[in-house]
Order: sequence, then C-alpha cells, then structure tokens
Amino acid sequence: MSTPQRLPIVNSDDGTWGDIIRQYLKKEHYDDGTDNAVNGGHQNITVRAGTATAGTAPLKFTSGTLLTTPEAGAVEFNSDSLYFTITTGTTRKKVAIYDDSSGATGDLYYRDSSGNFVRLGIGSSGQALKVASGLPAWGSISGTYPTSTQTGNYTITTSDNVILADATSASLTITLPTAVGTTNGYIIKKIDSSAHTVTVGTTSSQTIDGGTTAVIKVQYASISVVSNGSNWLII
Repeated sequence: MSTPQRLPIVNSDDGTWGDIIRQYLKKEHYDDGTDNAVNGGHQNITVRAGTATAGTAPLKFTSGTLLTTPEAGAVEFNSDSLYFTITTGTTRKKVAIYDDSSGATGDLYYRDSSGNFVRLGIGSSGQALKVASGLPAWGSISGTYPTSTQTGNYTITTSDNVILADATSASLTITLPTAVGTTNGYIIKKIDSSAHTVTVGTTSSQTIDGGTTAVIKVQYASISVVSNGSNWLII
C-alpha cells in the first residue's frame, strides 16, 4: 500500500504517522537522507490551482514596505507596484502591469510618467504612430489624405484629414477635435455652389487664429489648420 499524500489524521493512521509525515514533507522539501544543514529547504514549489471563490487565489501578496537596501532575488509588493530585484548590480526592477479588462487586437501599451503601462487603442488603416506632447499618438501619414464628404454637422476625428463639406441643403458646422496633445492637421473644403456657409468650430473654447470659428462662404474655398498643442492655426 502506498503512503498517503496528506498529513496524518488524529486517532487514525496508527503506526504510520512517521511515514505519512515524512512523505508529506519530502514532497516539496529537499532531503538527502542525512543529517545535513541543507535539508528542509524547498526543492520545488507546486502552486495549487485557484478557484472562482474569493480568498482562494493560489498566490496573494499583502502590500508592505520596501526593503531599505534591495536584495538580489527579492520579490516585493508595495501599494500598486510589484518589484523584483536582479542579481547584476542588485537593482530593484518594477514589474510592468496593465489593465486587461478592456482593449482590442492590435492595441499598444506605453510607459506613462508614473511608470505604468497605458493602453493606446489601435489606430485606423493608413495611420502612422507619431509623438504628440511627448506621448505616442496615431496620425495621418505624411503625403496621404484620408478624405470624407459631410453633408451635415460633423466632428472631426483623428482618423480624418480632408473634409469635403457639402452645404447644398443647409449651412453646416465642422468641429475640430481638441488641439491639446495632438500635432495633426486638417483641411476643410466647401464643395457646393449654394449660398450656405461652412463654419469650422472648435472645442473647449480653443481658438482658430485667435477666434473660435472660421467661415467658408465660397465654393471650392478651403482652410487648412494645424495644432500648436493648445489651439489651431490656419496655414
């Protein structure tokens, strides 16, 4: 009969307590069968499977104070950060983590000013990864002009570049996205011959060459705007 893989049971297992305890302890502790100072240390660790019940996570850290002096091989958890100290140079390294509760295929992650991973949603077809105010952002590739025709009020997105405004039925407003944190440029062109106007507006009281709107009144007239990081400028 094989030795049970458990601790001895009180008022049971008579005559086999020693064997059961030895079997249980040897399962994950080192033992070379001699009186040796290394015996008793872990030879390997098998972490049990978790369940969906609260409090049954197989491995759980409690936030504490970081070591005054980093120690090679130490794993530490403080507030929202997990650390591991490497051997070379005994340097404490922060383990990068990110929120995986949302997102989509193709999303990218970058380091923010606090050392955390931040998700950057996948851009649109034809866009390129650029830098805006020191952070990565999607934008149009230089030399390409994604174009869309709008017949009513429309708010420009980062996927746009050229807006062809058709005011045949009524005057309309094309609203620029926020100028903060972007270096994108946009072209708005009136393509109809009606007397209706195309107003280019802004968000958050931002300005276009000092004003809050710019108006296009003539067919085939257009304005091109670029962001200086806080407001819009006509070029």
